[in-house]
Amino acid sequence: IARDIALNQAQRTAYLQLINRLVIADQINLVPKINDKKIIEMISSLQIEKEKALDKRYFATFLFKFKSSKIREFLKTNNILFSESISRKQMIIPVYEKEGVKILWDDPNKWRISWKNLSQNKNTIFPIFLPEGSLSDIATINANQAIIGNEKSLSKILSRYSLQNGIIAHAVLVQDLNANLLRLHVTLKKFGDQLKTVNIQSFAVPNGRKEEELLEISVKKVFKNIVEEWKLENIIRFDNPNTISVNIITPDISYLNRAITLIKKTRVVEKVNIIKINKNDTQILIHFYGNNNQLVTSLQRNNINLINNNDYWNIVIKEN
Repeated sequence: IARDIALNQAQRTAYLQLINRLVIADQINLVPKINDKKIIEMISSLQIEKEKALDKRYFATFLFKFKSSKIREFLKTNNILFSESISRKQMIIPVYEKEGVKILWDDPNKWRISWKNLSQNKNTIFPIFLPEGSLSDIATINANQAIIGNEKSLSKILSRYSLQNGIIAHAVLVQDLNANLLRLHVTLKKFGDQLKTVNIQSFAVPNGRKEEELLEISVKKVFKNIVEEWKLENIIRFDNPNTISVNIITPDISYLNRAITLIKKTRVVEKVNIIKINKNDTQILIHFYGNNNQLVTSLQRNNINLINNNDYWNIVIKEN
């Protein structure tokens, strides 16, 4: 009995974690409540590890795998906005400013420590990475270069770790004596092979609370907002089905097969039709959800470049 209770609780917890991971925040409460039987229908496999029974208690680690088609159909049927897209790993460069002193690599960078603690909890939707702070890192970029967005330094440190994208997280600690608050102003700047945006957020705790507490609260909220922004940018627009005719230069059949496999793996793509195969190129029709820009960015994450030449679209595999 204890095992059955634990299993039911675990599968519901896993389901709710998945829903929270996929669905945008203001839609969570709109997801219909479902019973255990319905959840079981959505599970494709279950793995049980470290199983242990003690008196009337039961301990185990449960690993659930859900049927993506069932989850997608459930959310789609109930008109819930969600995203299945997974971001490429993003480098975080945390600059901490306190009393006019800007710190990146020097100790103590408490803001960097907060990000390091956060990165221990692996996020599968938006994976992050912090540079190790080696002598090479120190020589590549400093706090001031990060704040102003020095493209040469940022490009060099991305290359050092074979990454394409990153976010500068510049946090400024301020004592607000009038309001009796300890404030943290955070500026996020995206860099690399992505849309370069700037986002500013502010957080506060009453004076007397520890600086570390404010940093821990802030880093969790900042990251939650980053992930939420990512989901909003990559919502699967089932209300906007679309098609696009694309040409692929095909030196051989293996190149064509590889390209089509990568296209089909893209979350917003519904299906691919081959229209015409010529000696050196192939014409295909991609059925997808959303607009052309969403398709372009989604394909890029699967190492596919969709290039527009005067409304004549071509696809090229991006070799690593």
